[in-house]
Parts: sequence; C-alpha cells; structure tokens
Amino acid sequence: MARMWKSIVFGTIILVTGIQPLARAEVVDRIVAIVNEDIITLSKLNKATRAYRKNIEASQGSDAQKKEMLFQLQQQALQQLVDITLTKQEAQKLGIQITDADIDAAIENVKKEKKLDDEALEQGLASEGMTLQDYREQMRENIIQSMLINRTVRSKVVITDAEIQAYYDANQATYAGVKKYHLKNIITETKAQIMEVESKLAAKKADFSTLARNYSIGSNASQGGELGVFEISSISQEIGDAVQGLEKGQYTKILPAGSAFQILYVEDIVIEGRKSLEEAKPEIQDILFKDMAEEQFKKWLTSLKENAHIKLML
Repeated sequence: MARMWKSIVFGTIILVTGIQPLARAEVVDRIVAIVNEDIITLSKLNKATRAYRKNIEASQGSDAQKKEMLFQLQQQALQQLVDITLTKQEAQKLGIQITDADIDAAIENVKKEKKLDDEALEQGLASEGMTLQDYREQMRENIIQSMLINRTVRSKVVITDAEIQAYYDANQATYAGVKKYHLKNIITETKAQIMEVESKLAAKKADFSTLARNYSIGSNASQGGELGVFEISSISQEIGDAVQGLEKGQYTKILPAGSAFQILYVEDIVIEGRKSLEEAKPEIQDILFKDMAEEQFKKWLTSLKENAHIKLML
C-alpha cells in the first residue's frame, strides 16, 4: 500500500519530502534561496520536507546520522524547489497557465487508474503527510513540467526505427507473450485400463475426447476430459515436465494421479500477449520518448540554472 501511495504522490518532478530539525527552538521564517526575482523561504522548505519527519525520527540511526540525513535531504529538497521555481518562471514567460479544471482532471485520472474514491485518496495522502491542497499544488507542478517538455524538448527528441528495433530485440521477454497449454486428461483406476487407452491412442482407433468419455473416471469425462488452459508454471512440476515440449495433438506418457493413473492431451497451444514489432511500436515509442525527453529536460534545466541568478542561504 505504501508503494502505491508513493507512486501517486511523487510525479514527474519528485519533490523530496523530508524532515525538520529533531530538536530546535522556535523558527523565525527567513529566506533560504533567491531564484532570479523570486524567493524561497524556510517555511516553504519545511513544508516541503515535513512528510519524512516521522521516518527520520523513527529510524534506528544515531543523532549524528539523523542530523546528516536531515542535512542531505534539506539540501536536495532546496535544489528541487529551485528547479520548480525556475520552471514556473519559464512557464510564465511562455504563457503556460494551469487551471483548476486541469488539476481536477489530472486527479480524476489518478483516482481512476488507482481505483480510489475521494476518501481513500485523502487517507493515502494523509499517510504521506500531505493534504489534498498540497497534492493539488504538486500536480500543478507536474503538469507545468509536462507542458514545458512539450514546448521546449519534444522537437529535440528524434526516435529512429533502429532504436525501436533495438529496444524490441533487447526486451523480447516482454513482447514474446505467455505460452499456455489447453489440456485434457483421461484418468483411470487401474494401470491396465490406462494402458488400454494408451494403446488405442497410439493406434488412432478413437480421438482423445471419445476415449475420455468411455474410460475416464474424472468428473470432466462427459466434457471429453476438458481441463482448461494453463501456464506451465501454474501446474505441478511433474505434469509440467511431461507436457512441456509437446506439440498440439500430442499426449503424455502414463502419469500417476494419486492412487490412479492418467494421460494428458495437448488440445492446443496458445500464446497470450504476444506483440509483433508493429504492434509494440507505439508503446516502445512512448517509453523511449519519456527517457529521452527526461534527459533533454535535465539539460534544458541545467542551461536555465547557468543563466539564472541563484543564491542559496540555507
């Protein structure tokens, strides 16, 4: 559950939430950073870092270790607040405006994806030390970054067919699909009976379903021994070893079934979830674009920093 909430709370810009000093006197608000014409205050930094306070306080480290964790996280959080401030400034220059309706729609998408109602969402946010208003502000920042990527980065990202092919080849396990076996069986009380069935199968005197109806003592006999469709990993190792490698229309050797005996038949082999290169192409393009766009956005943000007036005073 905690992992799910982290995926909801942390969007494209990850605002590291952290901690405040473990023991301190009353804090007077002050400026901790200047970013061009904007300022970042200590109270804003503390608000941004409050959610991990309990984690730090509950950790098993020494006071010195906790102090170091506090320092590192505050430094990281301040850098991210600087990044957010820069992106907001750039969004204003580009005329990017995010409305409450935009935020409402984004939150509804999250709720739909995670199957949450309003109460569950707010409870989850509370467990992470966030209010709904905090979350809305973070969602606004995420949307701004997404729109900035579209405006400033998209034209610089070019994905070639060779890159798509290379990704597809390197992730064959993802796109090969899952092999499943459609199985039937015949189960008899005695070995003599199952050997008779095996003999008739070998002589092709009757099809498997007919033999199942005539010989099997299983509850599925009237359905021709129908068992269903299975992945090898979902059945016993003994049966899996016997079935694996068989082709459609082939059957196993005689296998024990408790005090009885059985033969399994491969009615069909199906591959579920297999995607050809063409079928996988849109998905791969999205994956590669996100990776490349993130890298380009980092370079763009670094350029903004190099040309900005930034003074840290933490």
